[in-house]
Amino acid sequence: MAEQSWLSDEQRGAWVAFLGAHTLVLRALERYLHKRAGVSHAEYEILFRLSEAPGHRMRMGRLAAVLFSPGSRLNYRITRLAGLGLVRREQHPTDRRGLYAVLTEEGAAFVADVTPGYRKAVRDTVLAALGDEEFAELGRLTGKIFEYLKNADDGAKQGGGES
Repeated sequence: MAEQSWLSDEQRGAWVAFLGAHTLVLRALERYLHKRAGVSHAEYEILFRLSEAPGHRMRMGRLAAVLFSPGSRLNYRITRLAGLGLVRREQHPTDRRGLYAVLTEEGAAFVADVTPGYRKAVRDTVLAALGDEEFAELGRLTGKIFEYLKNADDGAKQGGGES
């Protein structure tokens, strides 16, 4: 008896296309950010998230959770961005264990300068290939995957995940 494939031909084709598109989109965005700004996509995302946070600050633990990033990796990136003068760390005023990542004025100006080109890179890589309705459908589908995985990840963190 022949072993059944783990995916049908149609599913495999969709999966391979998804992986390829993901890789090429991230590669294009990384290329833009390195060439234009000298930062990685992960570093830009930190700066962008801080730029949208109230007071341009976020507790390190919350930032790690929002980025789905291990604390040690986030710490490394914050140290690099601090060395560039784009962020700084601040102690929480009442919680000695609490630490904030804070976007500096230079960091805010950096995000304001880089973001229009980043948006253009997103348009050139994703939006150029899709019409408005297709892009809306992409958003619906990827949002569904995101929520499913986020909920599964939250359950695992609370001890409800499978071993």
